[in-house]
Amino acid sequence: MAELFRNAWQLGWLRYTNSGKLTAVLLASLLFLWLSGKWKRQKVLFSYSALMSLFCIVPVTAMVLMLYQTRFYDYEWIWSLVPMTIVCAWAGTALLEETWGGFSLSSWKKGLPVTLLLLAILALCGGLGKNVIDRNDELARRQQASEVVDKVLEDQSGDICLWAPREILEYARAQSGALRLIYGRNMWDQSLNAYAYDTYPREIQELYLWMENVEPTGTALVEDADQGELLLEGEACMTIAAQAGVNCILLPESLDAVTVEALAKALGGRVDRLDAYYLLTR
Repeated sequence: MAELFRNAWQLGWLRYTNSGKLTAVLLASLLFLWLSGKWKRQKVLFSYSALMSLFCIVPVTAMVLMLYQTRFYDYEWIWSLVPMTIVCAWAGTALLEETWGGFSLSSWKKGLPVTLLLLAILALCGGLGKNVIDRNDELARRQQASEVVDKVLEDQSGDICLWAPREILEYARAQSGALRLIYGRNMWDQSLNAYAYDTYPREIQELYLWMENVEPTGTALVEDADQGELLLEGEACMTIAAQAGVNCILLPESLDAVTVEALAKALGGRVDRLDAYYLLTR
């Protein structure tokens, strides 16, 4: 329950408003419609929009809505229950109608600045809760991942089942369809599981947590919803990965060389250096 509350507030509302400000436009639109009395033209629409917006903002009711839509959807999806575009367009049209005064030529001095202001607000407040993506940074990460995957394919032959950090697995399949991955993007992007109710086994999920949180000593201290803090051992993870069919592992260079050798021994393979990673194969 505490996790759901945190997701509804810190990881939900705060992330949603940081990425886009259209919710502020929605609330301003509702306020304008209320103060101007224009809400009476569409009482049902106004009442529903105001009430549902309140439910999406208050953490307790937002948590209930998130339970209703199931865990496969993020917080942002509950805002699909709010007719945001309709209400903002309604308020904008009502404001333009009032400032332009019947859209006569004599009212352009008042109506034109308001029109330009509304366009500027819409341009500056976009996002709809989606994170702003740095295209140059994304291209750089994609290029780096492609180069690493190419070198893995050159070094290895036959069937390859790869386990690597997220920044590699995110682009690996786009580079080569011959690669098999121990898990895909739906491991960290839960929205991709919206229409698939199969989940990864607990052991595979722990492999992901270990890879993304591993310390130089080969251990990872992670938070577990059921057990609290959980210490994952590198050797145990290597054994699980081998049992899952993994025969190629990329480890970050932040690990100690002695630790990497011990992990390679636990895997039953050898270790090579590959750019900013250690390559373990068996």
